[in-house]
Amino acid sequence: MPLLPPKSKKKRAKLARAAIAALAAICAAVSMSASPQTARAIVVPRSLSTAGPPAEPSATKNDLPPSSSLFFVLDGEISSRGQAGTLVQAHLRDPIVIGGMTAAPVGTLMQVRIVRTQGAQMANVDGSVDIYFEPLTLTNGRQLPLVTPVGHIDPHLTAGQASTRGVTDTVGDIFIPYHYLYHILRKGMEVDLRPGTVLRARTGAELRIAAGSIVVITPPALAGAADAPSAAIKIAPVATPPGFVPPTPKPSPSVLPTAQPS
Repeated sequence: MPLLPPKSKKKRAKLARAAIAALAAICAAVSMSASPQTARAIVVPRSLSTAGPPAEPSATKNDLPPSSSLFFVLDGEISSRGQAGTLVQAHLRDPIVIGGMTAAPVGTLMQVRIVRTQGAQMANVDGSVDIYFEPLTLTNGRQLPLVTPVGHIDPHLTAGQASTRGVTDTVGDIFIPYHYLYHILRKGMEVDLRPGTVLRARTGAELRIAAGSIVVITPPALAGAADAPSAAIKIAPVATPPGFVPPTPKPSPSVLPTAQPS
């Protein structure tokens, strides 16, 4: 078997090192190019938000029960790099029509309060945002409380993204010297909700038509451990209450027996 000249061996070694370096660079670029993820569970796909405004629904119901879903479109940006206490404006995507009366038209403004923010940090620590929905002001000036389905927003990876990230890290550890330092110094992902993102809220009260006007009926407060239960029936007391006077019986006279039945 003929031996290869030294120049061809060096050329093949250079090509192999170049191929390994290119593969490692591609893996690092793929792992670093992961863009910030959107909110979990409360974000509607972008395709729904880019559609035209829906037509006014035919109002056949006379009430809107609690925990009904409302959708709002962000006018500002919510980011884990923001400051706590900031108010971000959003507007109502669909109208609220009850019994032929418009409780809130399309575009009614609402405020999203940023309660807490935490930016991304090294060692692959992702950022997060805590939000709270302010009440929605109806056309008659009444306040409709809103419930935030998911108040804590953080990035998340799908199964495919997590698998790809793990494979690229493994390949980098094999072919790149001291790649474990990259794991330590790598910054986590930020939360970035751009204008146009659709958020879902739930109504915290009932809307009902009463006396020709739309009213807000809040649910009763939850009973605490020290509160007396509100029973549907009156429970008999364990002891006789003071001042109780037993009723005096007034029996009717019995019929005297006869020798023969009548």
